[in-house]
Amino acid sequence: MKQSPKISVVVPVYKAERFLHGCVDSILAQTFEDFELLLIDDGSPDSSGKICDEYAENDHRVRVFHIPNGGANKARALGVSESAGSEYITFVDSDDSLPSTALHDLYALAGEEYDIIIGNYDRNPKQYADGEMDKLELVKRIYAYSIASSPYAKLFRRELFDEETFDLPRDFVMGEDFIMNLRLAFACDRKIRIAHTMVYHYNDNTEGIMNTFNYTLDYLGRSYHFKKSVIPEPYRERCMPYCIANVLMMNHVIVGHYYYHKTREKTQLHLQVIEDIRNYGYKGQWWECFALRFANPMFSRLYLGIRAMTQWLKRMKRRWI
Repeated sequence: MKQSPKISVVVPVYKAERFLHGCVDSILAQTFEDFELLLIDDGSPDSSGKICDEYAENDHRVRVFHIPNGGANKARALGVSESAGSEYITFVDSDDSLPSTALHDLYALAGEEYDIIIGNYDRNPKQYADGEMDKLELVKRIYAYSIASSPYAKLFRRELFDEETFDLPRDFVMGEDFIMNLRLAFACDRKIRIAHTMVYHYNDNTEGIMNTFNYTLDYLGRSYHFKKSVIPEPYRERCMPYCIANVLMMNHVIVGHYYYHKTREKTQLHLQVIEDIRNYGYKGQWWECFALRFANPMFSRLYLGIRAMTQWLKRMKRRWI
């Protein structure tokens, strides 16, 4: 009887023909050999599915699944469900690649005391230092974006996943990785290991959703709802301030609503955030709460102007460093 691999590598594939060879070749060239590669062809209309099949014909470690287009979240869910009893799961986006020692380095850090191992990726602006943390510290850092909420550059213990891990509506396409990471963090019973080791090559694809998605107030409201609802009741008092701080990073979207629509009527999201600030005793930046409470067409114009100037000054500072 064939022994299950130690790691299952799950790759959602959609319109990836330009990058797919580089991605798959980098995975198959790993110095760590005890893995399987699951390529999930998410109804891709280009030649990606054919490329996947060619790899499966030539390497027994590769398994391919062709499904109707349902989004990356659904593709990852299928990959996890089809993983052959492996100890760990890791995800790779089809336009990215792995250093040759990535799986070896991640697995070498794994042990009975850790549920998640987090490594660095080459374009990470906040290069991680070696250390460990408990799940509430991980949750805090995910909300603060000091640890990437993306699925990649991480090794997850297989038992963390359940039927709710990927349970999100099909049209929630920006931020589903964030919810997945939070659910996996709350599922941890062991510690989390973080390492400075580089384990992922990220390709800034200009056609990817990160570079093409535009937030609306309605979408921000849905995102806030999911980010709140994912917090288990025993951790709500502790973690809601982190969630509030997260939504206030997009305060310009909420406040901007009043300027662009020339209205003083409070939105449902606006009222909910203000109520949560009061209920959970959030103590954040004074100007965040001030801007939120006194949003109106005139003040919002001033706020957005100051924000634009601040961002411009930051860009100039980075350019001269």
